[in-house]
Amino acid sequence: MSKREKAISIDTLSMRQLIEFDACTRCGECLDLCPTYSVSEENEAITPRGKIQSFKDLIRSQYGLRARIFGPKPISHEDMVRISEAIYMCSTCGQCRVVCPSKIETVELWESGLRRLLVKEGVGPLEAHDPLIKSINNYDNPWMQPRTARDKWAKPLQKAAKKAKLPNPVKNFAKEGGEILYFVGCTASYDVNLKQVAINTSEILNKAGVDFGIFGTKEKCCGSTLLRMGDWEGFERLAKDNIELFKEHNVRTIITSCAGCFKTIKEDYALVEKLDIRVMHTVELLEELIRDGRLKLTEPLEMKVTYHDPCHLGRHTGVYDAPRNVLGMVPGIEFVEMERNRENSYCCGAGGGQKTAFPDIVKKISEVRVDMAETTGASVIAHACPFCYQGLEAAVKSKGSAIKNMDITEIVNMSSGKEENSD
Repeated sequence: MSKREKAISIDTLSMRQLIEFDACTRCGECLDLCPTYSVSEENEAITPRGKIQSFKDLIRSQYGLRARIFGPKPISHEDMVRISEAIYMCSTCGQCRVVCPSKIETVELWESGLRRLLVKEGVGPLEAHDPLIKSINNYDNPWMQPRTARDKWAKPLQKAAKKAKLPNPVKNFAKEGGEILYFVGCTASYDVNLKQVAINTSEILNKAGVDFGIFGTKEKCCGSTLLRMGDWEGFERLAKDNIELFKEHNVRTIITSCAGCFKTIKEDYALVEKLDIRVMHTVELLEELIRDGRLKLTEPLEMKVTYHDPCHLGRHTGVYDAPRNVLGMVPGIEFVEMERNRENSYCCGAGGGQKTAFPDIVKKISEVRVDMAETTGASVIAHACPFCYQGLEAAVKSKGSAIKNMDITEIVNMSSGKEENSD
């Protein structure tokens, strides 16, 4: 066998996942709703059934009856790379899982099954992902930013409060503790265009009298990016580090603005260690604060708003009502749904490492989503994930759209006024 050929091991695949390869009926239900396929010139190889068929053929060549009689067929490096590219041309949005009549757990099959296998075989993630992984390993964030700058967004708030002789508006949880840990996440911490998500969240929590804090420079990436790309070892390292930090400081409740962080900490950390911690997305806490009267929305906002369901908040964790309820409680807002919403929401395209490796595909997907928002006649497309904000904002600009792209925290902060309104 030459150096350019190899046999593969399937020991990273569970028995359920091996059965799922045969469970696919090739019915094509997933094709009509898959965002990547819809903008990729009908490339069968990247469809869910195409991915499954490719790996089924590969497994049979290694472990089928013919392989047992004549020996496994070597897999060329070129074939492995081709299959790898098809597996990673996917945002892992989970739409195929929703519509699959065979109930195949496609997201787990892609992430913990096929992509993890590709990483083990040394052909995954893709070369385009290397800087992303190196950044997370070296700086604990995917943006190649220093750890010391992670809480830079909070400095102006703290400086203004100190000048006005007011309490610290963004406490250090590691030093002062608190009722709630605000896990800011990498994107809202470092992206200059998204730090306002963290600022709005902090201002809202202060208005509502919530005792919260952040870990600041001690906070690390949640590991979602690595897990989605199949790098289990990297994800496990970060998960263990964060879990130990939560334990060390007796964290009881966590909120996060990022849908990816939310899904990862709430559900995926259990793969490493079960947490006895309440994990909430910001919109869930906002709904509670408004309903309990701790946060008062007094400023009418004359807007026609539609809402984009982030995949990790909606399809992956089932949070559909809270963001809609919050928007419904803002005076003056006229709310309208896009045709693709809730479990059938159209992905922004940026997840699963697809934005890094296939930016042209993501651009097309996000532009389609903006088209859908424009069709409603809305003046604002709202969402609850910094990553979605990045993708949709780029599409709004590339299309020259008049629609405004807003995180829900920005809308709520505007409606709650400038002064503290807690009792």
